[in-house]
Amino acid sequence: MQIKSSDRIFVAGKTGSGKTTLVKKMLFPMYTRRVFWDIKLENSDLAFCCTICTTPDELRSSIKKGKTSILYQPKSLEPFDFNRVCQILYETGNFTLFVDEVSRVCTPSWIEPWHDEIMTRGRGRGVGIVNLTQRPRRCHNTVISEAEHFFIFRLQLETDIAKIKEILPRQWANQVSSLPYHHCIYSDSVGTIKPLAPIRL
Repeated sequence: MQIKSSDRIFVAGKTGSGKTTLVKKMLFPMYTRRVFWDIKLENSDLAFCCTICTTPDELRSSIKKGKTSILYQPKSLEPFDFNRVCQILYETGNFTLFVDEVSRVCTPSWIEPWHDEIMTRGRGRGVGIVNLTQRPRRCHNTVISEAEHFFIFRLQLETDIAKIKEILPRQWANQVSSLPYHHCIYSDSVGTIKPLAPIRL
């Protein structure tokens, strides 16, 4: 598997399945210019290697000061806050945004404009994105259709599994409800399928 810093990655799995472990232990360390958007305020363990920001203005100021590893814990839960974060990173260029939990900021029928810009045009500015979700069914199609890499962990609801069947061949999608915890199925946009057991540290 070859992942570039400007690639788009989709990670899905129920609570406790291992998706956040994979992102923090395997994907996040791969990048040197990174922002982790932490709406759930559950990732303070990243503070040891990150500058903490809580508003778009703080984010912009930190980037201007040369900070390249940022944990963004929003004061505001309004969608416009996330939209501004996306705008800042898109305009700055050469950053990767980690979004935990993406279904909090999009719906099947709505995606924030600058989130959409990153998904559809970010590559040209060197901007990558990693979207995490517990509920694939609640995500906008662009979050999935523009991704080059998929890490699918255990899912239980039939509506979520049905969404995954749009990504994975049926014989693989039918296995996601019985995947052991902290195991996943990896696929890229050209159909490479590989079962993975993420490293547990």
